[in-house]
Amino acid sequence: MNGAWTAIAGRAAWPRAWRLARYRRPGWALADQCVVSACNFLTIYLFARTMSTPAFGAFMIAHTGLMLLTSMQGALIVQPHNVLAAPLEGASYRRFTAALGVAQVLFTAALCAALAAAAAIVWALGATGAGVVMLALAAAAFPWLAQEFVRRVLYTHGETRAAFANDALTYGLQLAGALAAVIWLGGGADARAAFVVLGASSLAGAAAGLWQLRGHLQWNGGWLRALIAWKEAWDFGKWLSAQNLLAWMGTHGHAWVVGIMLGAEQVGLYRAATHLTNVINPVRQAAFNYLPSRGSKVRHSDGQAGLSRWMRRTFWFLLLAPLPVALPLMLFPGPILSLAYGDRYSGPELALILALATLAQLVTFVKFTFDLGLLALRGTKSIFYVHLIPVALLFTTGIGLVYAFGIVGVPLSGLLIGVAVLAATAVAYRRLAKAQEAG
Repeated sequence: MNGAWTAIAGRAAWPRAWRLARYRRPGWALADQCVVSACNFLTIYLFARTMSTPAFGAFMIAHTGLMLLTSMQGALIVQPHNVLAAPLEGASYRRFTAALGVAQVLFTAALCAALAAAAAIVWALGATGAGVVMLALAAAAFPWLAQEFVRRVLYTHGETRAAFANDALTYGLQLAGALAAVIWLGGGADARAAFVVLGASSLAGAAAGLWQLRGHLQWNGGWLRALIAWKEAWDFGKWLSAQNLLAWMGTHGHAWVVGIMLGAEQVGLYRAATHLTNVINPVRQAAFNYLPSRGSKVRHSDGQAGLSRWMRRTFWFLLLAPLPVALPLMLFPGPILSLAYGDRYSGPELALILALATLAQLVTFVKFTFDLGLLALRGTKSIFYVHLIPVALLFTTGIGLVYAFGIVGVPLSGLLIGVAVLAATAVAYRRLAKAQEAG
């Protein structure tokens, strides 16, 4: 009798344990992103307060380049792993992960070598300052991208606690390094010092990540299996990489437009003000890291109907979750800027920029619901076509708004782009879902 009750209790305990695990994983994902976002936020904030405005502007222009490299790696390697490897188990998963790990090393080495060569050319042409910044970026990019690969691979099978541990090490060292740099260098801190901090801390995280991934890797299929995995990842990611390039141009290309039209100092002013919108990042990036593989699994197990139900729940989460942070930024931007920077970055113009940029962030956040649907349906080609819109708007109305309104034109352009892309992504998802149901 006791054995029967034990068996019944055991069967009842499994669903409860499974449900608890489902909630713990998003909890660790949120904690992880809180660490990443808080440390990144404070790192950039320390540099914004300490560097001269032109030096900070130059750093942020180069930093957008680092974000582009991260985005390209995400499209070609990381997101294919998050989606394609999510249903895999055992040796199949380990071989696929090892193949993409080799691809990541080769991809990153090629990017950094090309960037270093470009830095040498710029230096030889007489732009010594720009060449030094580009060389520092090339040196920091390799460990940065390696650590990003590690943390995102851990997310594929929901190992969010391990990702949290790696990021706590990496970004804790980053914040400590930034604090040491601004104390030691003061107003003399520049982009070179900033990239030394980013690169050194990422190197520590990447080294720890190699140990964490020891059970994820199995290289016994040879180069033929690797080539098959690379082709599968390329077929998935080629349109996504083009889309990410277009999205980067639509989202971060404004910094380059402002730099060319108005100078690095204006970039520094704009990025210092809008940096405060990054307090939304913990929820946003936790969703970006955790949800793509979850959507893929829902589509795989429950079909289109299950994916649609999951997306409805996700839409309301993505709409409501950032509001407690976003509303104060939109309603009280002036006092918040004064509290953060004192008189250095204040005034009605920068307050308006902060409010508009926050609203644009919310629109982009909600749009991610339909990105998730397209990714789960493997509609990366549709995502690419949608993101032709930001580039077209940036180089037409975006430039016009910057010309007419100065740096206030940047968040106006960002808001216009966000609304247009939200509408287009929703339409693209619905059309693809209907086509797959009919087919």
